[in-house]
Amino acid sequence: MQNEEKILILGGSSYVGRSLSAELGYARTICTYNSTNVKNGIFFNSLTMDLADVVSNPEGISHAVILLGDTNPETCAADVQKSYALNVDSIKLIIKRLSEWHIKPIFASSEFVFDGTKGNYVETDPVNPILTYGRQKVEIEKHLQDYCENHVIIRLAKVFGDRLGDDTLFTKWIDDIANNRTIRCAYDQSFSPIYVRDVVRVVIQLTEANCDGVFHLASTHAYSRVELLEILLKHVNKYVDIDVEIVRCSILDFDLLEKRPLNVSMVPDKLIQTIDFQVSDIESTCKDIVSDIFENGFDRLIDKPIETQNERK
Repeated sequence: MQNEEKILILGGSSYVGRSLSAELGYARTICTYNSTNVKNGIFFNSLTMDLADVVSNPEGISHAVILLGDTNPETCAADVQKSYALNVDSIKLIIKRLSEWHIKPIFASSEFVFDGTKGNYVETDPVNPILTYGRQKVEIEKHLQDYCENHVIIRLAKVFGDRLGDDTLFTKWIDDIANNRTIRCAYDQSFSPIYVRDVVRVVIQLTEANCDGVFHLASTHAYSRVELLEILLKHVNKYVDIDVEIVRCSILDFDLLEKRPLNVSMVPDKLIQTIDFQVSDIESTCKDIVSDIFENGFDRLIDKPIETQNERK
């Protein structure tokens, strides 16, 4: 990718979008937002606006990362018509405009394109979504493959971060522990979570290498939610006594509109080989997240005082 070329981030206020724009810098990106303003962002309502309304000069843009949409399976299922308009209809119009401008789309798809019956999915495995959200992702994947000769589809595993308040996997549990909230954790749902910093690095490397195709972006191992919680608790226990109630349960025990796939773990080997990328190790990353939070910012989470290991000595 030439230095003067920019990346268009559609959905710049999303978690991945904010992380990507922060890494690339504002000089290299054009970011759109809808409900949440972002620095130097451009307002774009994909349901009512044409992409040409906000991108007046597409020259110099090499790639467009499509992150916007409703990514919550529950709200997608609760209003299928509304979520379809956002996740399918508006994205197809965006793809049409990008194709006219000869800008390569990078579409953020999902692990939920699979039914979860076997796990360890590779890119050539047939898709078979059982969630409304997954079916919408599959429709866009197929549209891209039919409509755009050059494109990238990144099937994202569950993305987690490392900052207090980001409400992702480990940090959400740390917040629950800090404030003594009961944690209900499924023992029978498995996936291969991916660190947000890995997502950012991969997107950048795929643009720089000008890659095409479908890629799985996931950790190299499958974990159940309970296994991930146990990894976290092991490291948290070095800093505080854990006195929170933990309820191990089935994913079927949760009041959800649609039954969740049980094992949507994916294999990232194709991606690793294509761009020579090393996926962050879950155990060591979790350890680093815990140490950073407890040594630098844990007090900000707590609604009441909590006794640390050092204070007990």
